[in-house]
Amino acid sequence: MTSFYFFDVLNSTMDEARSRVLLGAKEGTVIVASRQEGGRGRRGRVWGSTVGNLHLTYATYSALPLSQAAQLSFVACVAIGEELCALIPPTESLTYKWPNDILLNGKKVGGLLLEALTLPEKGKTAYLIGCGLNLKFYPEETRFPATSFENEGVYLSLQDTVHSVASSLDRYISLWKKEGFIPIHELWMKRAARLGQTITFDCDKKVFTGTFEGITEEGLLILKSPQGRFELIAGDVLDKVNSN
Repeated sequence: MTSFYFFDVLNSTMDEARSRVLLGAKEGTVIVASRQEGGRGRRGRVWGSTVGNLHLTYATYSALPLSQAAQLSFVACVAIGEELCALIPPTESLTYKWPNDILLNGKKVGGLLLEALTLPEKGKTAYLIGCGLNLKFYPEETRFPATSFENEGVYLSLQDTVHSVASSLDRYISLWKKEGFIPIHELWMKRAARLGQTITFDCDKKVFTGTFEGITEEGLLILKSPQGRFELIAGDVLDKVNSN
């Protein structure tokens, strides 16, 4: 059963979730903050927080090895993306940019962050899924073009979106635990931004250019170039991603 904890201000929902996990928080604990003072994104980047947007962290547990549990980033992306698609008009285009960004009409409208906390005394690991969605506001100076739902003419209730996102995470994490990554992989690929198109990928300042062919079962990005076929684990897609 999902348990919600709401705060006006936190350093970050991730930090609060981590503290609660160490105190025995149950599966499905959800931390929500109106504003974060130290919100963070992927690769240590700052995630700006504005009142009116969604900032939450969802806690789940698994005994799977870390390599396999990394699939949770894509599970979360699909869970949140599919729920958002049910809330927005069919005229709007929602896609996924590798590895964990949600795009609306080709611009970043949300991001995910997965952190692990090993609990050896319990024989399992806690996985903290951070989610930020630009419901009302968005940063204008970013590495990749951003937007908000409201800026695209889509008006979502913060309270309703929090509950629907948490409920969808419950369902899709349960699906993943029961059926594995195959159904998640299929759903992610259906909304993969720029699938089959040429992209440029920055892997720790080493740049690759080639055709984006999808993701492996481990979530690695598959890039086919004149130099060969690469499976890339860390980095950034540099090119502007257009909606499919």
